[in-house]
Amino acid sequence: MSRGWLRSVVALACIALVTLVGRRASAFWILNFSTGQTLDPGHVGFIGGTGGQLSAVGAPESTSFTPFLAHAGIRVGLVDRLDVGYRLVTVALPWSAVGPTLGAASDVKLRLTSKASPWQVAVIGGGAFAYLHIASQDRFAWSPGGDLVVTRILSGALSLSANARYTFTAVPSAIGATAANHLHAFGGSVGMRLAVTPTVSVLPEVGLFRFQGELAGVESNGVGLQYGVVLAANIL
Repeated sequence: MSRGWLRSVVALACIALVTLVGRRASAFWILNFSTGQTLDPGHVGFIGGTGGQLSAVGAPESTSFTPFLAHAGIRVGLVDRLDVGYRLVTVALPWSAVGPTLGAASDVKLRLTSKASPWQVAVIGGGAFAYLHIASQDRFAWSPGGDLVVTRILSGALSLSANARYTFTAVPSAIGATAANHLHAFGGSVGMRLAVTPTVSVLPEVGLFRFQGELAGVESNGVGLQYGVVLAANIL
């Protein structure tokens, strides 16, 4: 990979960090931006990009649209079939009462299929932690989740993926603790990987998710549509 491509990826990651700090929790990522493949041992990959979300939650229903939301992350191959990742995220709470938040998420991906197979299947498990602002009070949230990814490799430059994903987010430090401040988010997404060079790819993805939860003991359910595209680079 050329130094020019590496500088571009680092710049995208920096832009993502700045943008995430300024966003509200009414827009957040559940999209995976990954395939069923894993990195080879010792390889390092970066992603950086943007997207948006349209959501409708609550009764009466409240609709919100965030056209630009940045995303950045890094992955490292550990052993055959297994890699780990770290991402900058916002907390999965689609409520306007929650102020700006920035968190960190880590995950482990296990590939279940042979590297030579045209079908790649992987399971991902991980969690996130972040601080947020609710009703003029500083709070913290944690969020475990899991993902099943199925990828069909069509050629060396193109593959298609489908994801089934679930996350649970809790705010135990808010009034009423987790029982009154939590969110279940589940659904799926589809995406593709288009190789630009042997080490650089573009990954667009779109997903539809169902939200079920409570904030301060008030039930607030709904749906969210997310879309995005990232640039992924393997530097080793």
